[in-house]
Amino acid sequence: IIITRGVGEITLDPNMASGNNRIILAKTLPENPPEWYREGVHMIIPHVRRNSPQTLDPAIKSGNYLNNVMAMAEAKRRQAFDAIMLNEDGHITEATTSNIWIIKDRQIITPPLEVGILEGITRRKILHLARHEKWPVKEQKFGELDLKGADEVFLTSTTKKVVPIVQVDDQLIGDGKPGPLTHKISQLYHDFIEKVILNE
Repeated sequence: IIITRGVGEITLDPNMASGNNRIILAKTLPENPPEWYREGVHMIIPHVRRNSPQTLDPAIKSGNYLNNVMAMAEAKRRQAFDAIMLNEDGHITEATTSNIWIIKDRQIITPPLEVGILEGITRRKILHLARHEKWPVKEQKFGELDLKGADEVFLTSTTKKVVPIVQVDDQLIGDGKPGPLTHKISQLYHDFIEKVILNE
């Protein structure tokens, strides 16, 4: 669903437009390649940094994706699946359309909202499910070295669900294969989705 400020003069002044336009796009969601989940994916840390929350509030779900587009373009140039963006303080934030998680010593960690990320609904649900299972999970700042030194790394999004990350730049994550706890989290989320579908 896209809502624009409406029709009017070409200007930055939002008061010059009237009557919001509402656009709804609907299409069949394709199946993701099974190798994403079986083999994991390769990510990069791009040169472009995540927008500061003081510049553009990440809670605003807008069409202003230029920052993310630039990061994705660099990822594709480097033959990677996607990019994991740092903020201006060097903290891991998120991928271009996904939230990022690391696992270290069986601790499940994802960046807090304050580093400048969108609160993904899949992220929120996995936090809830993991806490319900009494798994050690927390929101905590971490940097590039923590990411590359993690035992397991994965991303989450509504359309991708839980995707293992097995390499960042030239660094393999763990043994370079999807990890066992990532698999358990993926299965937990899959079971939740199946339960929702059945209840409908």
